Amino acid sequence: MSRKQNVRSRPGNKAELERKRDERAARRALAKERRNRSGESGDPEEFLSFANQLQVLGLRLREVPGDGNCLFHALGDQLEGHSRNHLRHRQETADYMVKHRHDFEPFVEDDVPFDRHVQNLAQPGTFAGNDAIVSFARNNQVNVVIHQLNNPLWQIRGSDKANARELHIAYRYGEHYDSVRPVNDNTETPAHLQTEMLSKDVSNRKGKTKLNLSEERAELRLDAVQKVRNATGCADVSLILQSLEAESYDIESTIQVVLQIKELKQIDDADCAAEGSDCSYSSATWEPGDCEGLDPQRRPQHPPAPQKEQAVHRTQGRQPRPRDDPQEQNKKNISQKVSNKQRKDQQRQEKKKRQEERHRQKAQEQRSNNADNNRQEEDSSGVTVVKAISTLNI
Repeated sequence: MSRKQNVRSRPGNKAELERKRDERAARRALAKERRNRSGESGDPEEFLSFANQLQVLGLRLREVPGDGNCLFHALGDQLEGHSRNHLRHRQETADYMVKHRHDFEPFVEDDVPFDRHVQNLAQPGTFAGNDAIVSFARNNQVNVVIHQLNNPLWQIRGSDKANARELHIAYRYGEHYDSVRPVNDNTETPAHLQTEMLSKDVSNRKGKTKLNLSEERAELRLDAVQKVRNATGCADVSLILQSLEAESYDIESTIQVVLQIKELKQIDDADCAAEGSDCSYSSATWEPGDCEGLDPQRRPQHPPAPQKEQAVHRTQGRQPRPRDDPQEQNKKNISQKVSNKQRKDQQRQEKKKRQEERHRQKAQEQRSNNADNNRQEEDSSGVTVVKAISTLNI
């Protein structure tokens, strides 16, 4: 007689096995009675507590029939969006266990031979436990996340990939499984839920990543400013930064803009010098893009100088008009220069307002485009994040 058979034949071991079978049978009978008494929803108080627990995470229960196939109903709903193929999933799970016998045989309970255990599992209506979940997860290369009332999440890993798909199911009143869905998900589409761990280590890593990104962006910005400065000889860093932002950090375009601004400034300074007035220039007057639509070669047209009146009028029958007083003439010239300066200042202010309006519209368009892109990325991914503090892995 082998050692294993000898162990089985001992009276104490038989009594212990019978006791375990009786306990399991009693638990199953109690669970079945509770389901029959309260309908497929089980205990109403437990159901309400479970629903509130999931609602905090933005989730809800999608109940499946309690016909002994609930595990494969729930997993099929997660995987395909419906549970009509639950029998096929059951058979594939049993077949996978047979192919990988050495991984599952040591965990068969009740002193039942492995072959009989797998045959029973393949039969519709037979209760399936953790070994079936592990087999299903590995066969489909997914991770199964199990929600329980007032307990941490259990995660059964069927794949080592970082972006492996997750199937979320709920384990209720000790015998029944349901599918877990987002609150507003009433569709027959596969569920896409992803667990996100909330821990100090993760938050610290995110903070370091953001810090590294900000430092990298600052270095790139300084490098762009230096390139524009070397190419144009412009020492006004604020003007270069404004131009870079307006040109979306296109260095070539920014160089052209800064050069045109410098050329227009030189033209303006020359005009002011020709008029003999103080036209101090401030870089803040110019906004990036001031050169749009302007011809750098075009110079402002100056009003012609007042012509001297002829001393003698040869109009027949009239006396010659006396010459204007020199003081009056000087006053006229000064007032004309002042009016020209005011007109140019007004033109500059109007131009500045137009440029500010164009920049404001451009910034609004960029913000709206970024928001649209973010919405499209969220819609395309379609993944609902499930936040969790801790999980227990199998």
